[in-house]
Amino acid sequence: MRDMHSGLKTVLTLEPKPTAETRYGAPVDRRGFGAVEHIVCIGTAGDVLSEAVSIACLLEASDDASNWTPVTAESEVLGDAPDETGIFALIGDESGDQRDYRIGYVGPARYTRVAVVLTGEHVEGTPVSALALLGFAQLKPVE
Repeated sequence: MRDMHSGLKTVLTLEPKPTAETRYGAPVDRRGFGAVEHIVCIGTAGDVLSEAVSIACLLEASDDASNWTPVTAESEVLGDAPDETGIFALIGDESGDQRDYRIGYVGPARYTRVAVVLTGEHVEGTPVSALALLGFAQLKPVE
């Protein structure tokens, strides 16, 4: 049997809480790992979502964990390709809430993070959290 547990590390990048404004996840350092997968979990929307009131999930990369640029190249991700602003998921109605959105990063940057960008007026907020899975550890077991 293969051991996946000893080669994975999880990092909580956005703590679970109702979200009514844009939030940026904690930077994830890929050093020592061959892969990173970001997962954004969206709960039941507290506001009526539409084109004018929406939630976007964005992937950003950095070489130094301080200067961030949106990941827009399809060749740098696994999963749905981001648009020209780095958005890999756009939730604009109730069919998009109560689920998770994933994207893998395979580009050259050492650091990545997700952002949850809210457009329009969000009064009640929507529960949002995010975590990163780091895989293909160079040293095992991972702590």
